[in-house]
Amino acid sequence: MTPILQSLDTLKRTLLFPTPQEETSLKSHSWILSALLLFGCGSALAQKTYSLGFLSYDQKTQFCDYEVISVSNQLAAGTHNLQDCPTGSSGNGIMVGVQTANLKPTSGSPVTGKAYAFADNAAEVGYNGGFACGCAVLYITKTVPTPVQSGGPYGWALYFSIYPGEEFLGTYGFLTKQLGGSDPNQATFNVIR
Repeated sequence: MTPILQSLDTLKRTLLFPTPQEETSLKSHSWILSALLLFGCGSALAQKTYSLGFLSYDQKTQFCDYEVISVSNQLAAGTHNLQDCPTGSSGNGIMVGVQTANLKPTSGSPVTGKAYAFADNAAEVGYNGGFACGCAVLYITKTVPTPVQSGGPYGWALYFSIYPGEEFLGTYGFLTKQLGGSDPNQATFNVIR
């Protein structure tokens, strides 16, 4: 009998006809496995997914791109969806982030309160057709649509860093339930306020 078949035979014998010592071991392992399974499922259940569109701060442009993000406590990840954007797009952006501190109006951010900050490579795969732009992009976003009214509250902001010392606010606006816009040439990462 091969070693693999011997192992399977031992496993079958232990599960079907355990000795008292093996039975005690199986019970303790069952409790551990049940606890791990419950903990794992609990974590998965705590994860929430949001799909949100981007409306400009002046309420004139519903951008062609949108976000699909999953958050679990302080961590988050998602997709910056570019499928409705220009034909030069070579894919979707990847977003990885963390929950922010309570952003105060004095911070200078158009997004205030609790939000998520994401590193985002959408500019690399967007209009550039997959060519590296050498820029870093930071999205700050809430997880629910924001009321559309002059002066905010705003739901998202986009920051760029082209070279060290050249960081700036690109644009910002409202979060909507509408995914994508009618003009495929309007993507959030192509707008500089």
